[in-house]
Amino acid sequence: MDATLLEKNSLTTDSFVLIFLSEQDFDDKQFVSESIALADAPSTLLININPLKTLERGFPLHKYKLFRFWEEIKETGEVRLFRRNSSENNAHYWERITDITIAIAEKYSTSKELKKGKIFLAQTDNSQASDRDNLSRDLTEMEYEVLPDRLLSLDFNECTEQVEQYLTGCCLIIHPISLVYSKYFSDKQISLIEHQCTLSSKFITSDKHLNIKRIIWIPSDFEISDEENQIFVEKIQRDLDQSNNTMVLKVTLEELKKIYRKILSGEEVSIGENNLPDIYVVADNDDKKINEKLVSSESGSGMAVKTNYKGITYNQHLKYLANSQVVVINYTSENEPWFTMKVNDIFKSKGMNSSKPFKKVILVKENKDLNTSAFESRFSEIHICSLEELKLNLAVKNN
Repeated sequence: MDATLLEKNSLTTDSFVLIFLSEQDFDDKQFVSESIALADAPSTLLININPLKTLERGFPLHKYKLFRFWEEIKETGEVRLFRRNSSENNAHYWERITDITIAIAEKYSTSKELKKGKIFLAQTDNSQASDRDNLSRDLTEMEYEVLPDRLLSLDFNECTEQVEQYLTGCCLIIHPISLVYSKYFSDKQISLIEHQCTLSSKFITSDKHLNIKRIIWIPSDFEISDEENQIFVEKIQRDLDQSNNTMVLKVTLEELKKIYRKILSGEEVSIGENNLPDIYVVADNDDKKINEKLVSSESGSGMAVKTNYKGITYNQHLKYLANSQVVVINYTSENEPWFTMKVNDIFKSKGMNSSKPFKKVILVKENKDLNTSAFESRFSEIHICSLEELKLNLAVKNN
């Protein structure tokens, strides 16, 4: 059957077309041409045998319902192929076969059961594809429709339209964060992960009555050292627009499942410990009187305030940061290593279990000559004065 007839048949009947594609198939121009002609057919499934250099070849991979039979190991970048009777990856092979079977069975199902709702599970990079597939499988078993159900376009504007369409009507948004910040669009210096985060943030704030919950998920075994990715995650934690109805979690895959199951069942999800601060003052001196002045000034606002002076461990310091809504760094004398470490701690702290993004990150400098220019973009407010003279509006409501 030629491509034209096959395409017509695929579009007008309930039959499925399965295309098996590997890297060497791109040398067959007729095969590629016929495959592209079937890209928009709703019953076309693309079985991807091994990694493809689609960016260079211009193949419209994003138009297909895609099933990969390989994964990239996030720690090493090594590619692992899913093959039948392979002792190491046999289970992954049968998982993919099951996924394909379910997709076909749903098409032919006569019951046409209604889904409980739509969930936006953001696309991530190849190294997290296995985790995303795992989550998608779990949510599908819970009878939710998981979107996007195919790769997003490499064209920035087309991708934006796709994401906005997928977000409409969603009851939960989940963003897996990758280990490395990877540029996705040829004409934009932005990762796909950040672009989706920005769009979902705008979607949530566009209609607050929807009360849609958003989860930013960093796998618990990730130690993000990539500078661009650090800046991106810090921005999520710092920007007020990104914090609405948003929970930043650094937990295992199974812990994430427990949390979103509670959210979807309507339970309140409370994460953290008792006696942790809403406002945390990080000072480079132990002037107890000055630090306590801020503590006492906020005591009537219902905000719990703690400082880093005297008797707290480094782990306690990170927990205070992780659970605070407002962080104030009080920098009184030139000490670049101390200042650099404390700014980096602010980011690192969000890797301790889980937390909500910061509402404010404030820098208080004793004088304007203290060199903080390299990090000032990370603060929401900068004040040049002593902490004793400082007057701040820190009345941030607890969520």
